[in-house]
Amino acid sequence: MLQTAILAAREAGSILLDNFRKPRQTKVKGLRDIVTDADVKAQRAIIEIIQARFPDHDILAEESDPGSQAQTDVKGGFDKLTKGRPYTWIVDPLDGTTNYSRRVPCFCTSIALSYQGKVILGVVYDPLRDCLFQAERGKGAYLNGERLRVSSVESPADALVGFDWARAQDERELIAQWVARMALQARTLRTLGAAALGLCYVAASWLDVYLHFSLKPWDAAAGALMVQEAGGSASDFTGHTWQTHSRRCLASNGLLHDEMRSILGCR
Repeated sequence: MLQTAILAAREAGSILLDNFRKPRQTKVKGLRDIVTDADVKAQRAIIEIIQARFPDHDILAEESDPGSQAQTDVKGGFDKLTKGRPYTWIVDPLDGTTNYSRRVPCFCTSIALSYQGKVILGVVYDPLRDCLFQAERGKGAYLNGERLRVSSVESPADALVGFDWARAQDERELIAQWVARMALQARTLRTLGAAALGLCYVAASWLDVYLHFSLKPWDAAAGALMVQEAGGSASDFTGHTWQTHSRRCLASNGLLHDEMRSILGCR
């Protein structure tokens, strides 16, 4: 199953690279949310690879595509989307669509597999840098074959903290308040525009913390597992372990987790 995820991620990455410098079609699909023709092409390739090998598995994917049977609407909740099958693939063909549409070189493909609601493997592929992040539950996290470990930073004053903006106005206001507090306490802040990469950067110790106020399952499923398998913590803001139905995500090296929740005002 892991090799299927890797194959699908690399195929999608190839499509994204081929189209990166070309003119593209962009459509608005929601508030501050867009989709490009490359998203749909990459998703179609991923689904074809998965369905050819595992036709009895469910697929939950971000982009609406009349040519596939993947579920795309999460309003009813993750559990209500599946057909009762134990395995569900969770697919984001292009995380960082806004970056991609403006040719900002920060985007990736994210693929995870859950079994009975629990994520058991994840792959995140950055095709521009040929960085392949992979993790299996209980087997560790890796970047291009090298084992990943989170950082050992213990103080917010030394922490490199990543975050991304939500789309809803009220959530943006909350983020702005949090940024004002965190900017006075952290070493510095970074925003990437691709949640899956932000989570992987925590796993690789390139960031010490990453948080997001509003995520869908495909945004964080692979990346949250990556953090956990690299020895870090991934939770919602209340401190409960991140799950596919969690909207908010706080990922850290573990040493900073409680302090970050305190700064967020979660205590």
